[in-house]
Amino acid sequence: MLLSISFGIIIIVKSIFIMPKEEEKEKQENYACFPLEKIRGILPQLREADIILVHQKHSFIRYLLRIITSSYWDHVALVLFPKDPPKGQFYNQIIEALYPRGIEIHKLEKYLKDPGTYDVAIKRFPDLDEATRKRTVAFMLMNVDAPYYKGSIFSFIFAALSKKFSIKFLAQQRFCSSGFVQKAFYEAANWNEREKLIFRKDYLSPMELEDLTTPADIANSVNTVWVYNQPMPGGKNCKPKKL
Repeated sequence: MLLSISFGIIIIVKSIFIMPKEEEKEKQENYACFPLEKIRGILPQLREADIILVHQKHSFIRYLLRIITSSYWDHVALVLFPKDPPKGQFYNQIIEALYPRGIEIHKLEKYLKDPGTYDVAIKRFPDLDEATRKRTVAFMLMNVDAPYYKGSIFSFIFAALSKKFSIKFLAQQRFCSSGFVQKAFYEAANWNEREKLIFRKDYLSPMELEDLTTPADIANSVNTVWVYNQPMPGGKNCKPKKL
């Protein structure tokens, strides 16, 4: 009788305190099916127009961009359609300006599969209203297949040396990754709200925002908040913990 009662108590204690933790751990392991998530943690629920920051290894162009802009991050994308299985959306779809092709739509998971090549962080505008969010998405979709601005690397170099040279390289309807992200938010915002959606503080004109905004500007922006892979406190160039 006493043995049966003791056994029953053990089962109850295990069901209350131990099994839920084991089930939660198993759930997380099953969900975190991408290698980067197993290192950095499971992605939060994303929203339309969330900002994806990417660090690509083994690329000389990306390495050069990081040196020029003093940044850990070298590429930026936006969430187009977040993962939402009940609605039939089984992947996080992003839109990005890729060299040399231009504006394209891809799955975010392509960056999560290979931690040896990519690192990823996510930021967002915390107070972005739904109407502006929808207009941002509309602007992105309208510019699918727009060409990549191949002169962006030169714009960054000359802007780092002197602002007066940057105007020579300005280009319309051609985007680099970070310029495309800035342009999308700028065009989507009401005129009296645009200041809140600007990453750079030292711009001279809207065209300069499009042409000269870098991944470093977006990573360092105080108008946005980190929601994934936040950099270390005091980390140089918004650098997170080493993979």
